[in-house]
Amino acid sequence: MVDGKSVGAVREYTFEKVTTNHTIEASFQEHGTGYKTCLRDNTCPIAKFTDADAAAWYHDGVHYCIENGLMNGYGNRLFGPNDTLTRGMLAQILYNEAGRPAVSGNSPFDDVNSSAWYADAVTWAAAKGIVEGYGNGKFGPKDAITREQIAAILWRCAQVGGEDVSVGENTNILSYQDFAEISEWAIPALQWTTGSGLMTGKGNGILDPASQATRAETAAMFQRHLAR
Repeated sequence: MVDGKSVGAVREYTFEKVTTNHTIEASFQEHGTGYKTCLRDNTCPIAKFTDADAAAWYHDGVHYCIENGLMNGYGNRLFGPNDTLTRGMLAQILYNEAGRPAVSGNSPFDDVNSSAWYADAVTWAAAKGIVEGYGNGKFGPKDAITREQIAAILWRCAQVGGEDVSVGENTNILSYQDFAEISEWAIPALQWTTGSGLMTGKGNGILDPASQATRAETAAMFQRHLAR
């Protein structure tokens, strides 16, 4: 607090051109490593990425996912918070969260090469019934994933884990202005993700179910889902 006003969490503060008396009051708290106590400065795990901001809205989600080994960067100190997430990336996040268990056999999809970095993740997730393909043996690992597709996958993941997904059964999905854009197969999943607070709209009654999800948006959803 400087002259009775907060200057936020800072390591130092400098008075310049002092011509009158000033007051400064400092308070301290233990600094943990979790996203809740993060100072959002250069000690934050996000700070190592040149294209991400530890003070941005996505801090909690990205911090949580990095710290818990769910998501990594691209290399060259890039995280790509605003880049679209691919279906292969999502499978890998789920696989990382499960502890990367041993996988036997090959992927049931002919467009998932056995040498691809996401191959084990897709094979595992498909065997668990968490991810599904497009049909005709296609998974589309490099395709950008949509918000309703993520909702469906998280919904299946919760069911496989024995979680009660009835919380969303009474959610009025029709309250969103763009409800007509929701695919029929995604309605139960979106009722659960919105009803449980895992997925939020984009303001003004817009859910935007068919839009491509970003890596930051996905990180936020996983943090809300796993850190409850």
